[in-house]
Amino acid sequence: MSTTPSASSTVAGIYARLGALALFATLDALVKWLGDAYDPFQMMLFRSTVALVPLYFLYRAEGGIRLIRSTRPMLQFLRILSGFGSLFGFFYLLPRMPLVDLYAISYAAPLFMVALAAAILGEQVGWRRWSAVGVGFVGVLIMLEPWTISIHWLSLAVLLATFSYSVSTVLTRLISRYDHDAATIFWFCLFASLVSLAGAIPNWKWPSPADWFWLCSLGLIGGVGQILVTRALRLAPASTLAPFDYSSIALAVLFGYLWFREEPSPAVWFGLPLVIGSGLYILYRERVRARKARQASRAAVAAHVRH
Repeated sequence: MSTTPSASSTVAGIYARLGALALFATLDALVKWLGDAYDPFQMMLFRSTVALVPLYFLYRAEGGIRLIRSTRPMLQFLRILSGFGSLFGFFYLLPRMPLVDLYAISYAAPLFMVALAAAILGEQVGWRRWSAVGVGFVGVLIMLEPWTISIHWLSLAVLLATFSYSVSTVLTRLISRYDHDAATIFWFCLFASLVSLAGAIPNWKWPSPADWFWLCSLGLIGGVGQILVTRALRLAPASTLAPFDYSSIALAVLFGYLWFREEPSPAVWFGLPLVIGSGLYILYRERVRARKARQASRAAVAAHVRH
């Protein structure tokens, strides 16, 4: 199986990643809102079990149950552990920290991912990608002013959850070389559901009719988002996708203000152009690469026909 994605598949991967980020930002806001009433394990149980519904409908026509077979079970296990560490960390921390503060620390993820992708996946990370990550990170620093955040154990826990997320992302990209997306998502959801069920039983709270809808929404949103992000990592290098994680800050600011009355600072409007610009620049470069690749392919076909 080829491990070098085409330029056009990379562009498709970027769009899939952006869709996943929008869904995950919505998921984070829901977790923060529901976290006052429900234990993290109970929310994770809904997130993991209901997520299997879109997985079933998406993949049943492509081969059904046979798609969940894994040829790299140890890699899947490592990905499950890192993914579960990230899931529990953020579900526990989101109700306990301001949304913008948590996002400020979690934006170390693209830096982790670019470094891990180079070390684990052997991806070639050029100066343009490093520059995009750096510019985006500077924009986040300007917007979120992390020097004003008190460094305490919650902040360190966010950093650890962020590192777990980065490891999980890079391992997902590695596993995509061997296993179908359905296998990666299914085994993670199954493991997370079983562990979450055990953790949820002691503090279980029976949901109200309205909360049944919102808790099930965690699973549907998370399931579709997980499908998109897994597909994105099959289509594009992790180091290329990393700068786009910064774009979710726009939704974080919007949700923080409209939903939780968290007022963004004036610095947001200075840093936002850098954040958006870094992602758009990478997207532009990949579109240029895709266009050049198509032109080169047509030229090669024309030359073959002439001869």
